[in-house]
Amino acid sequence: MVVEFRKVKKFAVITGLLLVIIVGANVFWGGQSSKEPADNPDNIPDKTVTSEKKEITPVDASSEADFFAEYRLQREQSRSRELQVLQELTRSEEQSKATREAASMKIMRIMEDREKEIKAENLVKSRGIEECVIISEGGMSTVIIEGSKAAINEDDIKDLVAPVLKLKDNEICMVFRNTEQ
Repeated sequence: MVVEFRKVKKFAVITGLLLVIIVGANVFWGGQSSKEPADNPDNIPDKTVTSEKKEITPVDASSEADFFAEYRLQREQSRSRELQVLQELTRSEEQSKATREAASMKIMRIMEDREKEIKAENLVKSRGIEECVIISEGGMSTVIIEGSKAAINEDDIKDLVAPVLKLKDNEICMVFRNTEQ
């Protein structure tokens, strides 16, 4: 019976953490996912609008100033979809125990990566940089910074974010976006 309780407890903790992340993201980005088009009287999600949102890339943002907000929103939507699939795998009794455990571990890694990205982004912003986005992918991270390369010391930024991302300086790529034109 103790084994059963541990499984239930682990599932409850993971589900609770995911719920907090999703609600927090929704509140942080102004409830974007809950706003339905006015021409949809039944308040049923419009499949064509959803598929169009999936195809939007940060480069397609209406203005350069929106790049960072647009990318963060897209990153969060992508992660939410991935987390939803993983949660379904963890709940499915049809899946093997190893598959369910692997899905649970992947959920935890996604949450840890998200936390590291946010911490690193905030550290960069604390250095007076107005906007930045960090993209972490399997042992590599890309730091996209608003500003010119001449005005920002690349080595200082790498030294700042490397411990948080748990990476070496050579595993961090810097990209500079000069939005003032």
